[in-house]
Amino acid sequence: MRDELHRLIDRLMDDASAFPWEAPQAYADFLAQTFYFTSHSTRLLALAASRCPAESAVLHRGFIQHLGEEDSHELLALEDLRGLGAEVETYPERAVTRALYETQYFKIEHLGSTAFYGYVIVLEGLAAIGGPELYRRVVRAHGDGCARFLRVHTLADIDHLATDFERIETLDEGQKADIGINMIQSAEFYGLMLRQIARDHGGAFPLATELCGAAAPA
Repeated sequence: MRDELHRLIDRLMDDASAFPWEAPQAYADFLAQTFYFTSHSTRLLALAASRCPAESAVLHRGFIQHLGEEDSHELLALEDLRGLGAEVETYPERAVTRALYETQYFKIEHLGSTAFYGYVIVLEGLAAIGGPELYRRVVRAHGDGCARFLRVHTLADIDHLATDFERIETLDEGQKADIGINMIQSAEFYGLMLRQIARDHGGAFPLATELCGAAAPA
């Protein structure tokens, strides 16, 4: 699973590296979409915690702890957006952004709490592995005051990722299979979101129907 995650992150980094972080409108749209989906982070973690059976106390407490660590993080994206002189209302929530998080409610309810780890480790893996490069680009272009969200998650998600893998290793093969499917799906939606934003703000990106894993344009 670690190898598969690194493969997915490598492909996502093709999209992330080609993303025009230096363009104010593209970065503002990214922050707005980030605000929309991270507004559901604590709600999803609360749902996952509530669906853990009594004998899975470690997983239950883990989701609760993670919930506390993610509290109000969507406001970091909002503060960065306002630092650019933009408002979230200027950038409506995209369908692909909704698809990214709405599917997680279904997976938790119908497959179980542990399936949610597929979504979590893709986002944390991207932040931990690719975050430093993206953070440096944003700071150079817009200043540290507009990079709070990236700064916090680049630092915090390294530890989160290690803890998540410790818990995943205790799961059965069926649960791991659900996580693997969710990893791929979440990476595809996130990569598509990046490409749509870049395309709409002048980037030479593939059509929105193409999913994560296509080679980045030269």
